[in-house]
Amino acid sequence: MAEIKIAVRVDSIGNVNPSAASLRRVLSWVASTGATSVELCGRRVLDVSELSDTAVRTLRKILDDLNLQIASIRFPTRHGFDHLENLDRRIEATKSAMRAAYRLGAPLVVNQIGPVPAPPASKSAGGAAGDHNGSILTGGLPPAGLTLSEAQAWASGSAPQASSGPEIVDPRWNTLREVLDDLGRFGARVGSFFAAETGTEPGEHLARLIDMSSEAYIAVALNPGQLIINRHSVPDAVAALKDRIRIVNAVDGVLDLSAGRGIAVPVGQGTADFPSLIGQLEDIPYRGPFVVGRSDMPPETAPQEIMQSIEYLQNL
Repeated sequence: MAEIKIAVRVDSIGNVNPSAASLRRVLSWVASTGATSVELCGRRVLDVSELSDTAVRTLRKILDDLNLQIASIRFPTRHGFDHLENLDRRIEATKSAMRAAYRLGAPLVVNQIGPVPAPPASKSAGGAAGDHNGSILTGGLPPAGLTLSEAQAWASGSAPQASSGPEIVDPRWNTLREVLDDLGRFGARVGSFFAAETGTEPGEHLARLIDMSSEAYIAVALNPGQLIINRHSVPDAVAALKDRIRIVNAVDGVLDLSAGRGIAVPVGQGTADFPSLIGQLEDIPYRGPFVVGRSDMPPETAPQEIMQSIEYLQNL
């Protein structure tokens, strides 16, 4: 097994502000844990919308002195990209974060994109629209009984089977697809890519959405804890997303049956099977970092939990 690369989510530590002195203090502690990289928050720890050239040089100097890299920039937005109000503003802010990430040497900008609806499906039992019971995208043959014009339309991917009913498409699906196409193409231009974080939907739905475009690249940030909290399968998500996974948020989760909801817990204390997960990722193969730290960690216990998470992963 390859050595596990560990990053620390800096905004999970608490008591961090954008000043050089504060960042140097926190980053020095991160370096002492044995981690080799960090995930910075583009809003709370570092305001990427106002990142000056001096700030970039200062931060890169601090990181170089500590032999640390930036694994990713976390850039949360108030709403997901499925929410139409102020959507253009959220997209432009995300692009600004991607530009800043490139300047800082970070390969990824991470955010949840909003709940991904079920992929478009036909009213008939013929399967999901776009599959056509085997199209040129899957290497199959056209359904029997089509006219010449229908067969040509099927082959070009522009029409469903003649026997299929009207396509059922959640409007959010097309909105999310268009946004990811835009961010994917933008990432290819600027050199830092957008990574959609898993959790609110099955991994299969996110994979279908991302794979709708072959011209734009969108990465995936795998969050096992969020998948568990939302009652989705972690192994199924990995199997569906495969080499799209470029970063793993090492968060665990457990279902609290008494409260009727899921909660995030320290790594190794939930139902995520990390030894099995790492083995499944090895088969891809995955060579990216595992980011320890979660958003709701109490500041007084955060450093101890981060150290325990690092030790847990190193011992696997």
